[in-house]
Amino acid sequence: MDRLPGWIARFCQGVALAGLALFGLYIILRATGATAENFPQWRTLAATPPPSTASDWIAGLGIGLHFIAGTVLVLAWPILFSSTIRARHRAVHRWTGRVYVGAGLLAGVGGLSFIATHGAYARPASIAFALWGGVLVLCAGMAYLHARARRFDLHRAWAIRLFAMVLGSWVFDLEIRAWNDFTGGLGVGKGNAFGVFDHAILYLFFVPNLLVAEFFIRNGHRRLARLRWPAVTALAVAAAVFAYAVVAVTLTPGGKYGRHLLPLLAG
Repeated sequence: MDRLPGWIARFCQGVALAGLALFGLYIILRATGATAENFPQWRTLAATPPPSTASDWIAGLGIGLHFIAGTVLVLAWPILFSSTIRARHRAVHRWTGRVYVGAGLLAGVGGLSFIATHGAYARPASIAFALWGGVLVLCAGMAYLHARARRFDLHRAWAIRLFAMVLGSWVFDLEIRAWNDFTGGLGVGKGNAFGVFDHAILYLFFVPNLLVAEFFIRNGHRRLARLRWPAVTALAVAAAVFAYAVVAVTLTPGGKYGRHLLPLLAG
């Protein structure tokens, strides 16, 4: 039993590695128009006629910056968090870290500029996404400042928080799919109406990430070996739901990513 939490953690790490790689591929292919449908927010810049107002230009460029920098954040994390690279290839770790925190700042600023000039799909979403973007920028900035000051324990803590925020855009889609499949859409509004879950998901996609990050920053793995069967069972169930959501979203024809990726991967 003492080894089971570690096995579950390694399983989740493997699923996350594969899932985030495919998520990054999805962003690249859809943002470049290689898939059946491009992102509508980004597509407006290439429309005929082009945007006629400054706010439309700012929104388009901001979301484009968010896509580009976000792809770096999604794909570069295994290099940044590799203990082997950190110990044996310090220069690679340092430069990857600089690129990563730079991408965090640009992704956050780009997303915030889009929210400020265009807004999300609803006002509650605009507020929540603006808070998420603000925390993302804060984490990136603090990780950089502490690294420059050689306060490496604090730098590592803020880097973990930054990665927790990066996971948000991916977890948002996973949580929606898992909730709809396992509850039948309980609390989900119809049409433009907001249900209870629609409000909750606006914070569930990033606040729990921060709480988990804080647990590991403050405790490491010291308490995992002490988990009792109820906690281990809950952890295993959460890992199973996580893996299910990754597969359902990414590798099924009806998945948000799968319907764009599978035709390209198959062909």
